[in-house]
Amino acid sequence: MAKRKNREKTRRGEIQGKKIEKIEDIFGRHPVKPIFFYSSENEKIKLNWFCYELAIGIYDELSENFGERLKRYGIDNKEILEFSIYISKVMKGVILQKLSNKIDKVYFSYDMIEACYPQLDDELKNQILEGISKVWDEQVGVCEVCPTRCLSERDAYCTMFDYGPY
Repeated sequence: MAKRKNREKTRRGEIQGKKIEKIEDIFGRHPVKPIFFYSSENEKIKLNWFCYELAIGIYDELSENFGERLKRYGIDNKEILEFSIYISKVMKGVILQKLSNKIDKVYFSYDMIEACYPQLDDELKNQILEGISKVWDEQVGVCEVCPTRCLSERDAYCTMFDYGPY
């Protein structure tokens, strides 16, 4: 129930109680902002930065490769933004399960897309899942060589939240 409330709140144009239109230019021109991934200083951790970067990748993938098709279903860039943030936050739980060895493999559920966009045809939902999986693989690949170590030091304070513009 809490997830549904968060999704509904997000779909109304709010993320963590902040209006998207009002904070659009705080960290540069990209619509995904670091501020969407923390609400207090103690949430400025590396895992949340990873989720921020993941949301950027998902947004870019969906808007660039599926934007026109999604518009035919009445899904605009603002909804793609909200969906990208929602998915990256949902994945935070899956990431934590993987890092604590509770699951063997990170997975992306068809249900995540179905819950937000039941109107999409199955082929498009599957293509979006493939796109999100591709973004995940790319993000993890970057993390393997990145000195920030967002996943292995997931609870450490992330100073990158304190800098901008992005």
